[in-house]
Amino acid sequence: MNRVDELLAAHAPWATSDRTWPLTPFELFMWFDDRPHAPLVFQVDLCFDGPVDAGTMREAFRFALGRHPLLRSTIQRQGRGAEWVAAAEDWPEMGVFAKDAPDEPGLAAIDLTVSPGLRGWMRETSVGWNIKLLFHHACCDGQGSRMFIQDMVLAYAVLRGVSRDEDPFFNIDISHLDRRGRYPSTIGLASSPWRKLQKVGQFFLRSPRPTASDALPSDAAAAAEAAHLRVGFCSHTFSAEEVLQLQAPERRDGVSLNDVAVAILFSVLGEWQRTHRSHPDSWVRISVPYDLRGREDERMPAANRYTYAFLNRRLRDCGGWPVLLEGVQAEMQEKRQTRAGVDFLAKLGLAARWPRLLRWVLGREACFATAVLTNLSDPSRRLRKRLPVDADGFFWLDGARCHDLQVRTPPLRPKTHWGIGIFEYAGRMTVTFRYDTQTISAANAERVLGHYIDGWRQWLAATDRSGNPVGPSVLGPKGS
Repeated sequence: MNRVDELLAAHAPWATSDRTWPLTPFELFMWFDDRPHAPLVFQVDLCFDGPVDAGTMREAFRFALGRHPLLRSTIQRQGRGAEWVAAAEDWPEMGVFAKDAPDEPGLAAIDLTVSPGLRGWMRETSVGWNIKLLFHHACCDGQGSRMFIQDMVLAYAVLRGVSRDEDPFFNIDISHLDRRGRYPSTIGLASSPWRKLQKVGQFFLRSPRPTASDALPSDAAAAAEAAHLRVGFCSHTFSAEEVLQLQAPERRDGVSLNDVAVAILFSVLGEWQRTHRSHPDSWVRISVPYDLRGREDERMPAANRYTYAFLNRRLRDCGGWPVLLEGVQAEMQEKRQTRAGVDFLAKLGLAARWPRLLRWVLGREACFATAVLTNLSDPSRRLRKRLPVDADGFFWLDGARCHDLQVRTPPLRPKTHWGIGIFEYAGRMTVTFRYDTQTISAANAERVLGHYIDGWRQWLAATDRSGNPVGPSVLGPKGS
């Protein structure tokens, strides 16, 4: 028995036998909604300068897979339903790519009936190594990916003999997976049958429009379609000094950064749509994933415990900054307090009784949201309690510094052409923009992201020390 097998025996005894779990309605929804040109995947990269031993990292990857069975599972159909099958052997292995090797997998689709929903590989760089992890959303959300990364990095430290603690691993228990599809009920107005019926009607009656498309050159569009390269990506990172200003409690005065992020996105969307002559009465919708985990879920291995909040605005209401933020803040607070997003999961539970109908509905590729916004916080937060951290906030792993952390999220859906992702690392905050290359050029995507970032800076400039927004400002791209 080698060292990894010893660690698995101590910290993941369940890894030695095959396990199965029926898919939850939400997992079934995510599986059915997946497709090659719009894969439900997201990627996390850990970028190191300094030496990383490839053999040890591959073993650490294997240990983390043993701890999180859904990430090494495939889906098998069972009558009208389906189940995860986590095998005790033949697990995916971490790939290793030299600097001059062919391109690694990237944001490619994963067929869960053929292979598990996690791919990992290392890429040598001019300064060290990049560790890249591709997750399928049906088996893992942002918190789940964070747990996997924690186990992999801490296992590497243990195997290299540089761990501060003999047993640095956080406690997990696979029995908690049995209730991953159970959620607390809605409360207050959200629990009213009339309110639930009203919300269903609003969801379909306020059908959103996709973002208007650029007039792309036909040859460029055809080439991208042929290669299935429909996902573009750009990002901006705020400095640690800027983040301190953004997070200052006296500046925000009860306004969450998520509220600001959503309000700015509505403003940017509104200006884009108006510039492209969309009707003022048309609807714009932003979907916001949020975590439903409670304290009792802290020991649950990687899984998906998210739901969605949907916020609607008419295009004509996406301009006035102070009123827009105030309305978003009130709506987001009401949704959090009443757990309104749980009702979405309850409706999925009903739809899952007719899986063929659910698959047919999702296959129509309707526009369920104009854009999606997700905030992953800091994926390395808990690692800082176990590893050395330097004065700049970067964590170290046996002589290698993690000088950057990159997250490519959220996944785009058919007719949902824009996705804003927010995450933090080393005191900095990065905003990413994923976009459908069939609908917007790379140059205009950079402009959209630039205007979104300008929105944050205008918010800083437009708040006094008491946190009150002053001076209306129109945010958003000023042209295409």
